[in-house]
Amino acid sequence: MENIQEYIAGLKSGSEKIFRKIMEHWYSRLFNFANGYLNNEENAKEVIQDVFLQLWSNRNKLADNTSLNAYLFTLTRNRCIDLIRRERLMLQFRTDKQEEYTRLTENFHALSDPVLDEIFALELQSEIDKTVDSLPVQCRKVFIMSRTHGLKNKEISSILNLSEKTIENHLAKALRRIRLTLERKFPEILNLVTIFIRKLRMSKS
Repeated sequence: MENIQEYIAGLKSGSEKIFRKIMEHWYSRLFNFANGYLNNEENAKEVIQDVFLQLWSNRNKLADNTSLNAYLFTLTRNRCIDLIRRERLMLQFRTDKQEEYTRLTENFHALSDPVLDEIFALELQSEIDKTVDSLPVQCRKVFIMSRTHGLKNKEISSILNLSEKTIENHLAKALRRIRLTLERKFPEILNLVTIFIRKLRMSKS
């Protein structure tokens, strides 16, 4: 696919041509993902239709650097979970449908598995690395010494000959930049963003 940002810009401008290209690029992967858990092609088609309708409806809310891959797969995952939850409720007391109920339960738990969160977490970490690389030199150096190498603020202060207050300010600036970047790019997985930021905020002072 071409530059993703160009596709997002076209999508936000209301280009149906770009929207069709996005559908062509992701449809089969999203369909296979959904059908693998729903085991029902009609339901999978319904889910993917809803996902693309939601993408189109929310196109103006997307940040220019939104990860379409994470966005679309998260929408699909959440829609599958909603659908399975609804079907499980309908079958819960049907003695003749216990086998199907068990299958839906297993797939519900599979979709809720943290392993899928870890897949999206790889994209989050990649974006964090890019953001850190874009920080001003001194700010980047302080952040890496603190969060990558695990040095305490006092140790960094001594090594760089800066006050501890300055170290705190650099870290706050870095964390703020990272948080804003992730929230803009991954609007559909803010729960993971929150977890990542919480981990990054763990004090090394």
